Amino acid sequence: MYDSAPFISRRRRLSRAASPVRLAVAAGAVAATVLALFAPAAVAVTAQNPIGRLDAAILRPSDGVIAVAGWTADRDAPLDPVRVEIWDNGAYVYAVMADDYRPDVGAAVAGVGPFHGYTVRFAAKSGLHQVCARAINLLGGANVQLGCRSVQVNNDPVGVLEKAVQQPGGILLSGYALDLNLPTSSVVVRSYLDGRYVTSQLATTPRSDLRTKYPTAGLNHGFSLFTPAAVGTHQVCAYAMNIGIGTVNTKLGCKTVTMTSNPVGAFEAVAQQPGGFLATGYAVDPDVTSSISVRMYLDGVYTATAVASGARPDMLAKYPGYGQNHGFSISTPVPAGTHELCAYAMNVAAGAVNTKLGCRTVTRTSDPVGSTAGIARVGTTDAVAVSGWALDPDSAAPITVQVTSDGVVKKLLTANLASTGSLTAWPRWGGNHGFSATVSLDGFQHQVCLVAVNAGAGVNSPLGCKLLATTGSTSPAAPTSLSAWPGNARATLNWTASRAVTSPVTSYQVTVSPGGRVVTFAGTAVTGVVTGLTNGVQYSFAVRAINALGTSSVAVVKATPTAITLQLTPAPVSTSHYVRNLTGTATTDIALMRKMGAADASYNPSGHRYLVLLQIGGQDEYRKGTLLSATSRFVTYGAVVTAMKAYLDGYATTQKPSAPLTLAVGTNNDIDVNYAAGVSWARNVVNPVAAYAASRYPGMVIAGANDIEPGFSATVAESRAWVSGYLAATTSKYVFNGSADGCSTSTAGTRCNNGWTMADMQWVSGGAAPSRTISLPQIYNYAMPLQWKYISLTGTAVGKPKIYFGGPLTEVTACEQARTCDSISNIDAWNRLWSAISSTAATRQSEMPHGTDLRIN
Repeated sequence: MYDSAPFISRRRRLSRAASPVRLAVAAGAVAATVLALFAPAAVAVTAQNPIGRLDAAILRPSDGVIAVAGWTADRDAPLDPVRVEIWDNGAYVYAVMADDYRPDVGAAVAGVGPFHGYTVRFAAKSGLHQVCARAINLLGGANVQLGCRSVQVNNDPVGVLEKAVQQPGGILLSGYALDLNLPTSSVVVRSYLDGRYVTSQLATTPRSDLRTKYPTAGLNHGFSLFTPAAVGTHQVCAYAMNIGIGTVNTKLGCKTVTMTSNPVGAFEAVAQQPGGFLATGYAVDPDVTSSISVRMYLDGVYTATAVASGARPDMLAKYPGYGQNHGFSISTPVPAGTHELCAYAMNVAAGAVNTKLGCRTVTRTSDPVGSTAGIARVGTTDAVAVSGWALDPDSAAPITVQVTSDGVVKKLLTANLASTGSLTAWPRWGGNHGFSATVSLDGFQHQVCLVAVNAGAGVNSPLGCKLLATTGSTSPAAPTSLSAWPGNARATLNWTASRAVTSPVTSYQVTVSPGGRVVTFAGTAVTGVVTGLTNGVQYSFAVRAINALGTSSVAVVKATPTAITLQLTPAPVSTSHYVRNLTGTATTDIALMRKMGAADASYNPSGHRYLVLLQIGGQDEYRKGTLLSATSRFVTYGAVVTAMKAYLDGYATTQKPSAPLTLAVGTNNDIDVNYAAGVSWARNVVNPVAAYAASRYPGMVIAGANDIEPGFSATVAESRAWVSGYLAATTSKYVFNGSADGCSTSTAGTRCNNGWTMADMQWVSGGAAPSRTISLPQIYNYAMPLQWKYISLTGTAVGKPKIYFGGPLTEVTACEQARTCDSISNIDAWNRLWSAISSTAATRQSEMPHGTDLRIN
């Protein structure tokens, strides 16, 4: 558009001593483009001041020159040129006479000739320029501003250092750089590490995003510059080298990069699969581009390894230069229960650490899972159609599903049909775990249930039930979960209420055989006691539910009543426990406590009462749980309840007829001891376990216990408050299982250790609630029975009831395990305690039914 050749004007020119070069225009004409773009509209001259405008201010990027063009005239002297001043960012730059040939001006403005154009060019530094033109009045009046234009001058290179990432042996710098003086040429980019020049590269990589940002520059201005660097933290900078008229090598930016030789990565996800879990994530060793190994550790023990070589396209952006093959998928065998699974990336070069990628707490379920799609009567027939899916987490093989009617198995199905439900819920087990079948029943009403049969570790899982009325009447379904607990000339029956669709159950009939006697209980009952039985005879109890429309089918259970005599000789010794092996993890604790319960029940002979103490530990009321005895391990109250229920479940599996159990769940007076803590032990531990036992196991009674000792941290007042709180918050028995530290062996009513008195000991061991307390004192030596004789006499001397001693607590087994203590045998302890309290009528009692010895678990 402009020509840089010298221009010889017809008229006078004005300039400064060091003036910019005027923009040359072909003699007698300005460029056609300016005429076309900036031709003035017709103007009516109405003032004595100059008229005109600044048509354009345009950068010529090849040399950083700003070209200015426009026109002006003064109507007072329409044929004379007007002086024009050019200003840049408020500073005067240049003056020129507007005498260039502009025929468009002469045609558009009446009375003004064609020689009124002006054109100027001047070199400018990099930056934003506000270029203005002003016309100077010839004969008087005001000077006139002709206009301003903004012009961006980029003489120095432009660009950005966008990323700086570690690669094997160094840092990869990436971004773009170009010099707009030579926009299609490539510039050199230099890298500096910690202020020291390292290497350089031409910025020639195609960058499609530059098409919009710099439309005249082309695309080839990206760079990826590798800079060698050692392990450690560095500042890396990039500079674009000027190639035009600019004076500055532009700093594109700096990044701080920490070079490491230890592997990096992430343990991202874990999913259960047959036999264990699949761990997934990625791992990269910064020293190499090859794939590295990842190891899995289960509960701190090495269990599996694999190479992290799976395709991970996201690695290309996250770790440029390392490729994408760094993903891992590791199958890890995991037994049933809750575990900690950790992943480690194995270092292969200069690093010193195998990096821990993360840990996950995983729980491998072993019980079958599934879903019932339908349990429905087929039309008006007696057939029932069932469908759904079921699988066992331990195996991908098909499992068996039981179809039961009123608790009786009617059909066994193999869950091996195609099922979208199982595929969606457990995709790693495949989709062939569906089942579908039709079962024929008799008429009347039935409770139809589906049960997934366990195939490995674990227990069967109910999948759902439905009460169906087939043909015939709508009489109730038979009662389920029927059990019988024999007693002395009696049996206690328990059952789950029958289901009735159209008419409620009005009564339950129990037919007792031999003899054929019928005993009736209310329709709302779920338990009943049948009396008048003969000890030693096995009875059959057939239970039916009755409503207004008919009678259910029968459920049958057997039991043999047995007399329990007074215990006047040493009682069978039960095994009690310092429970120190709880983990707070449900699956682990359930398995542990079921096994313990089953073992303890196997020692319990028929015909005797039996007490087991499970000594848990001190209460931590802030966290709502306990610190296990002699440990720092914390478990919540909920975890204790879960463990106690599992103990009862296990106990029931081997419990003999006429072998009742009192289970005492114990704490101590050594951490949080006050009224609120007593209430908490009752409500959060004892009551939930007692309710569980009452609904399932008529031969088991739950009590709360406390090992109260003067030598522990709680004061007399705090210990008394705990007992009061416990007794107020439950109807369950209270078992005292403490010691009488420092109390006399020969005199009643004296002092014991740490501010306690024998009266205090009498109150906490029985005096607070004589009818609800079982005193189970520690009898570890020959002095202790005498202490308890005189503690009981302390109460009777002032008119209070004597202490009821259930029997002695010893710790022969625990001392053998610990090798730090000693205890007399339980039989010896029983004889000596019985002898001591029988030596005077004031403390004598009719029997002493219990004896138990502690072990450490």
